[in-house]
Amino acid sequence: MIFHRIETTHFSVAESEIIEYILNEGSKIRDMSSYDIAKATFTSAPLLVRIAKKLGFGGWTEFKKAYLEELEYLNRETDIDASIPFTISDDIMTICDNVARLQIAAIKETHALLSHDDIQEALRLLRDCQTIDIYATSYNHLLAQQFCVALAYLGIRVNISLTPGDDQLLAAMSDKSHCAIVISYSGETKSILNVLDILKKRQAKTIGITCMADNTLSNNVDVCLRMTSKEMISTKIGQYSTSSSLGYLLNVLYSGIFAFDYAKNLNYKMKNFRFVGFRNSGYEYIDEK
Repeated sequence: MIFHRIETTHFSVAESEIIEYILNEGSKIRDMSSYDIAKATFTSAPLLVRIAKKLGFGGWTEFKKAYLEELEYLNRETDIDASIPFTISDDIMTICDNVARLQIAAIKETHALLSHDDIQEALRLLRDCQTIDIYATSYNHLLAQQFCVALAYLGIRVNISLTPGDDQLLAAMSDKSHCAIVISYSGETKSILNVLDILKKRQAKTIGITCMADNTLSNNVDVCLRMTSKEMISTKIGQYSTSSSLGYLLNVLYSGIFAFDYAKNLNYKMKNFRFVGFRNSGYEYIDEK
């Protein structure tokens, strides 16, 4: 996303003045030309074109259109900052309310971003493969591990690297019979892109999970699923929105896989669970006799 690119791009002093002005004015720049913005910031119009190209756009007009569309998405149906959802003055119940609203909104937005054709194609790739491999980093890796455990209970062959560097080895051992789920919020994580390059050479099928913007990951996978994309990459205090979004997508994939052969999977899971051992909570409603 543009806001993520701005966070990680180096700008000159004059360019930074323009960036600060654009961020502060927001949608007000809709009716402003490059010359209007240059005049307001005491800079020059060619600098705006240079900024646009630094951020991966062909020119100022293309950047401006994409920026305004992204701003509209970020401001839609929420008054809670996904990156910093509470302030120093908020009491604990306000924090509870904000976190709940943010996570509910994240799931709803992720559902709205789902394309029927994309999710069907992703599930087809998972159904037709012999082995599923998962690639992710940081918080996403923890959620991916839970997804792996759920699939293992269905008797599905699934792999995830557990130590740094092993992901490239895992990718090198894949082939046409493998389907890889590759997760990166920015879509530009270097280690993930290195893995993706190996997967393409090994001819493994690939499902990408990333933010809503076009990026290197989304442009180089067989099918792409989109996460809600309102958290900044660096300036955030937690994974409130992205963890809810990714968790929802992984649960959808798991449910779709389960539904391929519902009766068989249900019986298999229940049968294996009995070997694990009986668990008792002391709460009659959820205890199984």
